[in-house]
Amino acid sequence: MINPYEIVARVLAGFEAEPQEPPTTRTTADESRAVGILQVKDSPARGVDSWATVEASAFETPFRTPDGRGVRVEFVAAVDGRLDQFGDAVAASAFEIDPANDVKPGTVYRGAVSNAYPDAATPHLFSVSPFIWDAGFEQYDDDDVHVTWLQLVPITADEADLVIAHGPAALEDAFVRAQPDLFSIDRASVLTGA
Repeated sequence: MINPYEIVARVLAGFEAEPQEPPTTRTTADESRAVGILQVKDSPARGVDSWATVEASAFETPFRTPDGRGVRVEFVAAVDGRLDQFGDAVAASAFEIDPANDVKPGTVYRGAVSNAYPDAATPHLFSVSPFIWDAGFEQYDDDDVHVTWLQLVPITADEADLVIAHGPAALEDAFVRAQPDLFSIDRASVLTGA
């Protein structure tokens, strides 16, 4: 059984932060699934908040380690600190974790942001290996599971379409060229400049 206190400790170590508030709980509309959401203000920089799931790793993925343990995931994200409901977007992505769905770097979580922020220019989230926080996130292992972390980045509709059509590397290359503000949900697309 995954120890949620260990998950929180690893998240806080990765954020290089002290606990500020305990995790809050988000549930699906039918209350069939629940996940904890942790927010850390002014991390990794002033005006930017970090978010993390706690116990998303209870949800099965389609992947297994070579020794047969289930691969599980917790999500992290960093966005403009004024986005105080962004935990809802992170939770929406966690609720998509299922053995029938890909849960890996390069996955698009459609509508995750627009559910919380209907007017956002970046309605979707895109999973990548965590790169914002210097400390990194220590993986969690026990006899049954291997837990790793994925970072969620807000993306526009055409950026999501690019991932579907040409794969995640195409979008990652566009990000490297354009250097967009990935903390913003209202940034212009790296593809159109609009």
